[in-house]
This record gives sequence, C-alpha cells and structure tokens, in this order.
Amino acid sequence: MRNIFKGSLRGHVCEDCLEAISNVEVLFYLPYRKEIPSTNAVSNVKETFHLVSKEEAGQREKLRIGRATTDKNGDFEFEVENQYIGADIDVDFICGTVPPKPPIPKRDGILQFHLTTLSMKYELEQQAQNPNYVWKYDIVYKWWCYIRGHFFDAWVICGHLMNCKTNTPIANANVTAMDADFLTDDNLGSAVTDANGHFRIDYSSADFKKTFLSPWINVETDPNFLSFQSGPDVYFKAELAGTKLVDETKADARKNVGYCLCVNLCSEVNVTPNGTDFPSAWTGIGNTFSSSFGTDSGDFDAEGYAGSAKHVLYSTIRLTGQAALKSTAGYPIEYRFSVSNTTFANDDVINIHPEGSFTKIVGLHPNLFAPGVVSKLIRKVFSLIHNQITVYSDLSDFDGQGWFDVNHAIERALINAGLTAADLALYNIIEEDTLISMNTAALTSAANIPDIFDPGQDIPEANKIGIEKFAIRFEIREVKNKPANQFGSISGGKILNSVIMNNNPIYRKLSIKELEESTLCTPIKGTIHAKYTLYHPYLSSCSLTIRKNSDPIDSQRFISDAIISTTDDERMSNGSQLNNPPALDRCTYIVKLYSSTRKHDGDYGDPNGGTPLEQLFFYDKIEI
Repeated sequence: MRNIFKGSLRGHVCEDCLEAISNVEVLFYLPYRKEIPSTNAVSNVKETFHLVSKEEAGQREKLRIGRATTDKNGDFEFEVENQYIGADIDVDFICGTVPPKPPIPKRDGILQFHLTTLSMKYELEQQAQNPNYVWKYDIVYKWWCYIRGHFFDAWVICGHLMNCKTNTPIANANVTAMDADFLTDDNLGSAVTDANGHFRIDYSSADFKKTFLSPWINVETDPNFLSFQSGPDVYFKAELAGTKLVDETKADARKNVGYCLCVNLCSEVNVTPNGTDFPSAWTGIGNTFSSSFGTDSGDFDAEGYAGSAKHVLYSTIRLTGQAALKSTAGYPIEYRFSVSNTTFANDDVINIHPEGSFTKIVGLHPNLFAPGVVSKLIRKVFSLIHNQITVYSDLSDFDGQGWFDVNHAIERALINAGLTAADLALYNIIEEDTLISMNTAALTSAANIPDIFDPGQDIPEANKIGIEKFAIRFEIREVKNKPANQFGSISGGKILNSVIMNNNPIYRKLSIKELEESTLCTPIKGTIHAKYTLYHPYLSSCSLTIRKNSDPIDSQRFISDAIISTTDDERMSNGSQLNNPPALDRCTYIVKLYSSTRKHDGDYGDPNGGTPLEQLFFYDKIEI
C-alpha cells in the first residue's frame, strides 16, 4: 500500500486574503536539529519558519528524502517510504516565483525557506481516518508579504468595497489605486470587484517610481518630499456604470504603505438587486449643500443662505438623497417635492407651515420639473447588449398629485431598451444622488434691472432687486393600494423652512471717461479714467484691470479701487484713474471689468460674471 502525504501551501496577503503558492518545490528532510521533539501537531511557526542559508542547506542535503511540486492551487502529493512513516519530517520549500505571475527575484541564488517539522505518522493517520484530509500550511502575512516584496518586488492591494450603511458588498465596480506624488500621481492599477465586493491589485515599485524622465530615471517622488519615504501613498477611486462610488484625493492617501495593503472601502451610493436595502431621505442640493439648517460649511443658515459663503440658489438644482424602490413590507415607494412662498427662519421650531401652503408641486407647476438621471441599471452578469441602462425622470412618472414613481421610471427605461419589467431581475440598481431636478427660474419673478443706467450711475432703490425666499418640502409614502387611496407613512420626509433663490444677471456697465468726451476712435492723452457700474443683490467680487495689447494676458495690472466687501450689492465709479502712476506707453490698451455673484446651483457657481466687460482705447503719449 502506498503512503501518500497530501498537502497544500498558501500565503496570507492579508489576514483574510489567501493566495495559493503554486509552481514551487516542496522539500522533505529528516530532522536537521535532533533537539526538536516529535509532536502530533505542526511546530510553532515563530520558532521554525526561517530563510535557509546556503551553509544550512548544504549540511542538510544528505538528510533530504524527497521533493514535490505544487500545482496551480498550491496542492502537492508526496509518497512516503515505509522507513519514514514513524519519523518526524522537516518541510521546506524553494520559492522561485510568487503570484500572480513569475517575476525574476531581485537577488541571486536559491530562496529556500523552512516551514515546520511535523509527525508523518500523525498526518498519515489523519488521512486514513478521513480520505478528504489535507495537511495545510498558511504562511503568515508578515512573512509572505516580506518574501513577495523584498525578494520579488511584488506589491499587492487586497480589499473590499461595501455600502457604508448596509455593509452589503458592491460587485462589478472598477477600483483604481493611485499613488500621491509630488510631481505626478501614479496609477498603480485597477481591478473589478467580485460578488463579495473583493478586489485585488498587483503592482511593482516601478509603478510608483515613475517620473517625467521614466523609464530612464525612476524614483518615488513623495508629495511630502522633505520627509522622503520609500513606499507609495495610496488613495482610491471607484466607479460603477459611470457613477462615482469612491472619490478619494491626496488628502486621503495612506502614507508609505508596505508590500501588502489591506483596505476596506465603502460607498454611500446604494447598489442593490431590489432597491429596498436602505432608508429614504432628502439630504442635499447638488454635491455642495446639505438640505438642513446647521453650522457645517454646506448647511443653510437661519435666513436661507446656503453654505458658509452665503450662496443663493439659481438655475436648475438637483434635490439629492436616496429613495428605495420598495418599503420593507414590499410596497412600492413614491415621493414628491413641493414649494411654498410662506417661509420661516430655518432655526424656527415653533411655527408650522399651513398644510395648503405648498401649492407649487414639482411635476405639476409649469416648468418647475427638469428631467435628470435618477438611477442606473447594471447587469449582474456582463452582457454585450444592454449591460447598462440609464434611468431618466420624465413628466409621465408623476401622478395627478405630483407623486413621483421611480419604479415607473425604471420600467419605462427597460421597455425603451426593448426589454420587459421582468428583466429587472437581471440587473443591480444603482441609486443616483438625484431624487428630482427642479428649475428655480419657474419660482423667481424679480424683474431684471432695466438697461437705462449709464456707467458710473447709481442704481435707484426703486429699481433694485428684492430677496425671494421659498420653503421646500419632501414627502415619501408607501403605496399599499393606489386605487383605494391606501398609503402608508415612511420616515424621511422634511421641510427646509427658508431657501433664497435668484435668477437675475449682474447689471454691468463700463466705459472710458475720456472716450465719452470724444469718440471711440479718438486717440487719448493725459490721465485716463474708467467709469463703471456693477449691481446685483448677491454681488460676490469685482476687479478692474488694464493691459497693454502687446503684453501677455497674465501681465494685466489690477486697479485697486474695484474692490467690494461681502455686504456690498453695488460697486460704482465715475473716474477710476488708470495711469499716472504708472505712465502709459503709446499703444492700444484693454480695460476689463470682472465680476461674480453668490449664485450657485449646488454643483457649480454662477458663470454669469465670468466673461468680463472690455473697453479698448489707443493711448497717444504726450511728447515733452
């Protein structure tokens, strides 16, 4: 009868991340050190595991009784001759390669490691009692990571991507690891998460030592270059179907990581097979502001200004948050947004909005609704056809009371793709931030400043623009039986008492005083003055510059009087001196008036003032 010893060799990349050690030689010896006693278990790894020196390998060569080679799974078999069945056996392995591919060792010579000493009699008895028994040896991650990195320059990132709130894995997401560098950030590699949200990225030091002179000169250019470190500073990006799941920056980098990095990433974005595994709530406006009163940088203040810079909302805003498709009881969920002209301070906890005051309902009030992406469908198993479907909101998704049904939107998207509602089972649902997009221009009514005021002229109080405030309400319900008007209450509804909105442009006028006194084509001499008027109730900044036409754009000089404070709504000058000092040469000059407002759509600031007003003149220098 043959005595076959079955074993398996693996290495820990992380505590919970194992890899098979394949295509390596396993060596078997009679005990080298006679003082090691026979046991019925593996010897203590701290006492036995070590790199075998050339001297030790030579002394033990006559004690070797056989060898085996691991397969792709790290498994091996060794036939034990009868005379060694009752003996203690030393087990070593020669590491000529590490996963995932066979790199060339950084150092010359054979890398032989002693694993342990075991009782062959005990192991064979275990196998006789259980034919499925296999002796398994897992190299601890500190040793295995050192071997991989130190000898083979093989670095690895092993991690999981989960939902932050439900801790459910996110599959099929593309995760990218970046190295934060002083010069240029290096892409260490990307991987797609499996059904358990697990991903693995393998790389080498060459991937994070790239410079603009690579491949001739490579060095790790740490962003904190005064305290140079040899390991990469790693941060992550992750996306699924074009939706950002993780968007870390250099500030989030894990500093000077070792050969093995084990990470758990989480995303606030909900990716579920049924859309029911998370609570529903309106949480923000765009990516910048929350939908709550508070003191954080993105919160609304008591008056209704957004964020610490006291922004006002304009244009189309995204009302963001999350809403499940169904309640925990399995009923479909609907939600709606409505607006009231009745407002209270955001810190007012006493006054309550009258029930009938929210008369402007998104989906019903003219032009208040704006289509947007509300979710995405991604195939659970990749398909070349309809692997990803984007779900847009539409007026047809609202009922006669303005309740929005995202289930209807998803079903409509499937049908438009040539599928059926039943095909939803093939997809995971990516919950986009946007609940509904709302056009604030359908709410604001303040008239623009009439174009009758000249540069340098004040805007009369009677023509100035007043403050427009609105309250926004979010409601959510489960639909038990819609024809019978049977609905259930769902937590997550809220009211933001006061939100300031504005859609008026800046009133801007600019001229050169000396040109007004002649003609626009007349060369002018002497002291030159600019006249300008800027007005907006939420004016943010302004600047006046002058530049010689032949000079580079970045050489423009700022005129110091074009400065506003945060409380100004107007800036006016009847004669801002442009020269003397400094003197002007005989040339064409460009005067520009820049301005901006505190208008914001929740994602971007107002570009209305981004393009400056310009005035050209030819300066004819006075001859002395």
